[in-house]
Amino acid sequence: MRFEILERAVRDKSILKVAQLAPAVRVSLGEMFGFEAGTILTKKIVGALKELGFDYIFDTSFGADVAIVEESKELGDRLKKGGIFPMINSCCPGTISFLEHAYPDLVPNIATVKSPMEVTGVLIKTYFAEKKKIPPEKILSVAVMPCIIKKAEAFRPELRMNGKLVIDGVLTTVELGELLKAKKIDLKNCKEREFDSLMGVASGAGQIFGSTGGVSEAAIRNYAHMNNIPIEKIDTKQLRSFEGVREMEFSLGEKKIKIAIINSLRNANQVLNDSDKMKEYTFIEIMACLGGCVGGAGQPTSTKEILEKRRAGLYSIDAKTKIKISSENPEVKKLYEEFLGAPRSKRALRILHTGFVRTCVDCF
Repeated sequence: MRFEILERAVRDKSILKVAQLAPAVRVSLGEMFGFEAGTILTKKIVGALKELGFDYIFDTSFGADVAIVEESKELGDRLKKGGIFPMINSCCPGTISFLEHAYPDLVPNIATVKSPMEVTGVLIKTYFAEKKKIPPEKILSVAVMPCIIKKAEAFRPELRMNGKLVIDGVLTTVELGELLKAKKIDLKNCKEREFDSLMGVASGAGQIFGSTGGVSEAAIRNYAHMNNIPIEKIDTKQLRSFEGVREMEFSLGEKKIKIAIINSLRNANQVLNDSDKMKEYTFIEIMACLGGCVGGAGQPTSTKEILEKRRAGLYSIDAKTKIKISSENPEVKKLYEEFLGAPRSKRALRILHTGFVRTCVDCF
């Protein structure tokens, strides 16, 4: 997003300025201001965004919680009705583009729920707009993301609402740091502020979306909860690794669930090209960048040591958060009670789910 466009919008008093903050940004932005990698600076970043002129700041991890609730319901429906497997996560735009172009036959396998950024974005222009009694076109919605590919995702025709963008601009972690420096706002001196209510509470599961394996762990927690299985009985330690490909198998009632976690696209072909292996999996998580979003293409320079520290920061947030399961988030419950009705309801399917494009690889 061009800074001058943002500054012009900030000066326009008739526009309500809303930002959302991705989980991976809160453990990496500080590196541009002298903090050690992995330092959790959520409240200071919210304060910095307020200093930039944003009226409301929401947590993309809230959108992650909603996405998990929708994805868990979709997985359950596929298991009951004999749907297409393995189901593949839909939160990473790099993965989506890769599958659309390199594996178009796997497009039906992709979970239909939008990414946490887009879920939060569409709820800002619907749920939040309705609550504030303000037209969606009077809201400037900006997403602070760890990945430059999120800019392309925001412009996908399939993700527009009534033909209009739900995300008006994307700032990467590095761009936000540069903007703050240009405005002489030092993160160290920023007042700590809380996320705004309505979409400001997130579970620990929603926070770990920023690390490879985090999406799978969040999904496992929620799906186990749906089936009355205590999450303590499921050992998810093997998910918390930077190995290129790792697997996990467990039982949910009478169902055997086998998951594959693919860390970066460089490791995807060895799984996706193995038809026998693919038949074994119930769910596959693919994150385009090494380490997941903590290693996103919009982050400060990364090394494996830095990625480990950022990931440790996210899991530290999870450890301290009382709410561990996405569907137990009180603000998510309120969203369904007051606006969506139920997971995968008609309204939820209309605004929170999307389709994907099958690209003819022989056309290139």
